[in-house]
Amino acid sequence: MSSGVRIDWTGRDRATVPRSGPRWRVLEAFGPRRTAPWFCRADNLPAMAGLLGDWAGRVDLVYLDPPFGTGRTFPKAGGGPAYRDRFAGGIAGLLSMLEPRLRLVAELLAPTGSLYVHLDAIAVHPVKLLLDEIFGPACFQREIVWRIGWISGFKSAQRNWVRNHDTILFYTKDPRRFTFNKIYVPHRPGYRRRGGGRTNARGVPAGDVWNAGPEDLALSGSASLDSIQIKSLSREKTGFATQKNESLLERIVRASSNEGDLVLDPFCGSGTTLAVAARLGRRAIGIDDASAAADVVRRRLAADPSCGLVVAAAGETPAFGEDRPRVRAAGVGSSTVRLSVTAARRAAGEGPVPARWTGIAAGVRDRRGVFVARAAAFRPLPDGPLDGRLGPLAVPIRDGRGAIEVRVYERDGAVSARTLRFERRDGVLRRLRDR
Repeated sequence: MSSGVRIDWTGRDRATVPRSGPRWRVLEAFGPRRTAPWFCRADNLPAMAGLLGDWAGRVDLVYLDPPFGTGRTFPKAGGGPAYRDRFAGGIAGLLSMLEPRLRLVAELLAPTGSLYVHLDAIAVHPVKLLLDEIFGPACFQREIVWRIGWISGFKSAQRNWVRNHDTILFYTKDPRRFTFNKIYVPHRPGYRRRGGGRTNARGVPAGDVWNAGPEDLALSGSASLDSIQIKSLSREKTGFATQKNESLLERIVRASSNEGDLVLDPFCGSGTTLAVAARLGRRAIGIDDASAAADVVRRRLAADPSCGLVVAAAGETPAFGEDRPRVRAAGVGSSTVRLSVTAARRAAGEGPVPARWTGIAAGVRDRRGVFVARAAAFRPLPDGPLDGRLGPLAVPIRDGRGAIEVRVYERDGAVSARTLRFERRDGVLRRLRDR
């Protein structure tokens, strides 16, 4: 059925929507695997197409924070570019990138599902027309204006009205039935109703302008809706340039999903959606092909034992790096071992744990070949020291022998590994030579 809306741009006819894609395969598991969010480092177009077979019509909430086509190059923690936010043809290139992905989102959404698309003032108008075409104008619910926060520095010197908001477009799969839990913001301190009547104990219903009313502005600390970029002392900071704060995503996830629902973020960046969804008891899937995203998501989620992370691949399994770590087994007992992990090749002046390393993990392979971490250490976000020691670590022994796999993770997303083999003799574990 036609939506009655069609937007056109240079290169429109070249866009294609894949009908199928590579099946996802689990590669790694950290923490509570049953409830842990999934992350896939891949181009989200074939990755989402690969979800169609199992998940079409089953995703309850999608949050998209795509590149806006600003032309900027965003840095990553530790130096170098995280990603380049530019498209050939400008807005036309952005629309060509988004169209097939938004059509796949429409197929993945459940009948009562919702979509939130986070944009800036330049991209929002053409993207809204594209969304009207794909979903239908009746499925548009609200244009949410998110005030980023207080103004200072370079922004305040602009010879223009100072830009201080992003726009979030809210659509539903069906305009008549969709999940929505009304959000109430607590009354600000000292609030009294005119006339002295009783106040609503739940607070004030949230409107479609966020972080601007007196109730939102009274929120403080982690509950504040100010952008994470201006919260200079926030412990949420990951070093990812376009990170969004958890308070913003919490409002969206609480409103448009219930416990146990499935949340998808195809441009998951620093993993805020995954972290919030897991904390609120939702299942979550994130996709991003940036190496900086792979590094930050693993450090942020896998390092949290209450959250955990499942790492998957869509398509070819990534190859291990050639520079395998050096691992020394110490404190060997009857069934446990302590490990000390250092670089096999150390650059001049570099310590035992190179700056490029952001984490190490030790674990076993299950029957499906999935690496299940039994112990891990990650460099704190946005940066901090990394201890290259793990243990004590239980070594599973069968028929007198067992193995532990040690993995090292680097800032560019590379992974290298070494397998340690043991045998139990006279009640004590002994390491066998590497093959």
